[in-house]
Amino acid sequence: MTNATENLRLPVFRLGGSGPNLLLLHGFGADRMTWIANQDALMQSYAVFSCDLPAHGDQPPGRTGMKISEIADELIDALARRNDRFVVVGHSLGGAIAIELAARRPDLVAGLGLIAPAGLGKEVDRDFLSELPELSQLDPALALLQRLVSRPRLITPPIAHRLLNHLERPGVRAALRALASELSHVETSIEPNVVSIAFSRIPRIVIWGEDDRINPIDRRKLSRFNAQVLTLPDTGHLPHVETSRAVSRYLCEFLKSAALELGG
Repeated sequence: MTNATENLRLPVFRLGGSGPNLLLLHGFGADRMTWIANQDALMQSYAVFSCDLPAHGDQPPGRTGMKISEIADELIDALARRNDRFVVVGHSLGGAIAIELAARRPDLVAGLGLIAPAGLGKEVDRDFLSELPELSQLDPALALLQRLVSRPRLITPPIAHRLLNHLERPGVRAALRALASELSHVETSIEPNVVSIAFSRIPRIVIWGEDDRINPIDRRKLSRFNAQVLTLPDTGHLPHVETSRAVSRYLCEFLKSAALELGG
């Protein structure tokens, strides 16, 4: 049973566990269920929270044209009301939001776990970004989603059907188009935040799939980010799904090693 933090525009749900707070942020077109294979392992040592970003999962689209910085505003409001610090783990779009949040409010962020974060790769695949909001049929949806992973069989028809049903909700396509437009140039817009964090004391780890075709790793950028970097062979854009045990283990090991700075 999960409980939403009350009276917030962007509800943050506590999944369970105890220990330092850890917030999970999903990627573009996904929802908080993307972490289902990771959350039990993380709850062994942490109080785990998650949310659906605007126009994703159960969350309504919000204002059309909403920017990453505005989503970060919503999360800052949610976390500040709890009067505590969080380790923020973000995938892709969620990684870009985590970077924005940490750069603007480092007092709220005890650590960063970034999984194929948008803005630190070479470039987010613009065809993928533009095609996803327009999907309406099963076969094209399957083909597009299978580009996310190194093993296409991981993406099944029910997964594609779930996305197609979600896209039919009022306002979702328009909101995702706006987010896709921002993600298409996120490398430039996020650069000041990346520089800020690179010179900060926030503990951070970056995990990337070596076969990521949606947001390929850029080792030059990562070398300037001053983070621990782990790459996973035979893994695409969804390491937390494709190699969930390894990702959960790496996150837990990293967080334990940073325990003094995390206040654990």
